[in-house]
Amino acid sequence: EKERAMGIVVNAGGQIPNNLAHSLTRAGAVLLGTSSESIDAAEDRAKFSALLDSLGIAQPGWSALTSKEEARRFARQIEYPVLIRPSYVLSGSAMRIAYNEPELDASLDLAASVSREHPVVISKFVRNAKEVDVDGVSDGERVIIGAIIEHIEKAGIHSGDACMTIPPQTLKQSIIKTIDYNSRRIALALGIRGPFNIQYLVSGEKVMVIECNLRASRTMPFVSKTWGTNLMELAAHVLV
Repeated sequence: EKERAMGIVVNAGGQIPNNLAHSLTRAGAVLLGTSSESIDAAEDRAKFSALLDSLGIAQPGWSALTSKEEARRFARQIEYPVLIRPSYVLSGSAMRIAYNEPELDASLDLAASVSREHPVVISKFVRNAKEVDVDGVSDGERVIIGAIIEHIEKAGIHSGDACMTIPPQTLKQSIIKTIDYNSRRIALALGIRGPFNIQYLVSGEKVMVIECNLRASRTMPFVSKTWGTNLMELAAHVLV
């Protein structure tokens, strides 16, 4: 109201702008680029996992939490360790690996306190997997993949603390092609208009999606410098 802005960009500046998307839309603000509905479809863990299932894109076994008892049953079914993942949080916040039932209960309490209004998803924690990031930009019809980035550490190290290589050093060409293909499908299915980041697990020949952020990532500046093209400059052209 004070700025009388013709539009607001929520896909740069980290997690908080994404979290404000719904409130801004309800208040009558015009969001430039990706819609609040698309942001919700990615940030809500259960909705995003259901979208991946509908696209036939692999992900670790998952279930949306409805009660502690159901969570315990599901964890026993897929076998520990499991990953507890709240929605609408900065990657890593209240996200915990549980190796047994007491750790599961404590992690669920923490996740529920951090993300009270949104669902918590439990998924299988895949041991000894590679982690791969993808940074890109889409205008809703075309998708530009800026880089496929291989983590040096095994999956489980937060990406803010990880060492990464551009281009990938040990990934097979078939794995890179699958990641590229799936990233384009996810971006188009979500109707992304602007920057995005997708995180993958690679276990043997299997490629699985961890999550998708409909905003600029911490790696985007490095990708832009490595590639020689400013991805955020490209994103600015598709925001309006």
